[in-house]
Amino acid sequence: MRERCSTEAENGNAQRTTFVSRDGFVSRVDVAMSHAPAFAAATLFLLLPGCALFMGNGDTSGNLPSPGAWFGESEATDDGPTLNTARLEASIVTRPAHDQRIREHVWLELDESGLMAPDRRQKLNRNGFRMAVASGNAPWALQSLVREAQVAVRSTEGQPSMASHTLDKFTGLGPTFSVMQNGKSLIEIQSQLDPQVLQLQDLPELASLRDTSGLRCVMEVSVKELTDDMALLSVLPQIHAGANTTRFNISGSTPQLPVRQNIVPLYDQQFTVRLHTGDIVVIGQQRSESWNTGRLFFEPLSGSAATERLLIIRLAGVDQMKGHRDSSFRLGAYDK
Repeated sequence: MRERCSTEAENGNAQRTTFVSRDGFVSRVDVAMSHAPAFAAATLFLLLPGCALFMGNGDTSGNLPSPGAWFGESEATDDGPTLNTARLEASIVTRPAHDQRIREHVWLELDESGLMAPDRRQKLNRNGFRMAVASGNAPWALQSLVREAQVAVRSTEGQPSMASHTLDKFTGLGPTFSVMQNGKSLIEIQSQLDPQVLQLQDLPELASLRDTSGLRCVMEVSVKELTDDMALLSVLPQIHAGANTTRFNISGSTPQLPVRQNIVPLYDQQFTVRLHTGDIVVIGQQRSESWNTGRLFFEPLSGSAATERLLIIRLAGVDQMKGHRDSSFRLGAYDK
């Protein structure tokens, strides 16, 4: 029968209880009574919600911080940057070379003089390029050519023809594409031209080409300036030729090895045009008896089966893309 007991603490983590019986037998029992986990849990419970835990007047659920705020995470905010993009429409019109609408009538109601400086326009005309703009409603000849081009594309692709009331309403030029500021897009004017029937020897710009197979004429359209209702477009004619193979290219400061044809940019024929929403720029051929670059782009073949093309670009509008700022993002966090 036990007569007395005594308790002492060891190292602050456990208690030792000693029992002494009447006959002098001593027994000890170690009882583990660790308080560290309980103390840590209580401390964490008090620190995370802070003083909001003790607010008892009314419903305080709206004042409690979110779990993400407890652990230092920030939700994405709506004060991010806004990026403008130019929404463009493009159409390539193909007609017989003797069609007076594409050769003469379409240019009558277009503005050629105010597009650029006279000396610059004359230099482009000597190389066979002709440019003009239309503000507001498109001239009737241009509308007629665009409608016929739309009907031809839909019939080629097997799509149902448009109703007559839709054809009478000039709603858009053609496919829509968006270009950001300092971005670019390529528009193919001619493709798979046979160099054997072309007078390429009269074009000094192509003297550097060793392989002229698969020759294509491309317009690179880039956006240099952009506001809420205006875009400054830069148009650069390019010649693509040769086989598609890996070629060295430098984009910015990073070398790349894209698979593409050889590209000859015609910087002497590059020009800029400022368009407001709804404005149209028309690019075609300045007719000449001599063979030049503009003829290669818009009327490469001759004879009774020759065709002539026009490139028409319209600024349909300027769209805004809203970015979202996320302060919780850390560079390299997803590389681990």
